[in-house]
Amino acid sequence: MKQAGLFIPLIVFFGVFLTTGDILVATAAIMAVVTLQVIFERLQKGKVEQKLLITWILLMVFGSATLAFRDPIFIQWKVTIVNWLFALSLLVAELIGKKPIKGLLEMSGAFPDLPAKAWKTVTYIWVIAFSFIGITNLYFVFYTDEATWVNFKVFGTLGITIGFTLITSVYLSKFFNKEKLPSENS
Repeated sequence: MKQAGLFIPLIVFFGVFLTTGDILVATAAIMAVVTLQVIFERLQKGKVEQKLLITWILLMVFGSATLAFRDPIFIQWKVTIVNWLFALSLLVAELIGKKPIKGLLEMSGAFPDLPAKAWKTVTYIWVIAFSFIGITNLYFVFYTDEATWVNFKVFGTLGITIGFTLITSVYLSKFFNKEKLPSENS
């Protein structure tokens, strides 16, 4: 359910842009939806997840600038800045010895007892992924029209994320001991 909540703002943004053709109206809509998500999470859990909070703060800053100056460049840059901040935070965490991805994946119980090198590699895969999304976004901001950028924001970033998730899965699959997996006859 939590993952579905990540798509709601994108669906609203895309739907509003598709129906109005106005990126300013779409920006106001996504700002409202994410604000409601922050309020809901705060009321439900007593706190707001750090990733959502950072995204919301940057959305408010860049979205407000977009609306105030009536210029979409601010909301377009937000995609790059958020992804670069995620890449930088993963890189810094890795360099100082923290393992944020290891903590996230181990909580799911799906990846026990992986070697430290595997966690480091997965972290670097995601540093590359977030960096790549940020760079690719800039291409679409500066070399395509607004509608094409909106399509990239919604579908391109999702496609890149799925692609890097598959790369991560393939990489991690070599660490699973096939003898411990249930057989087809069980």
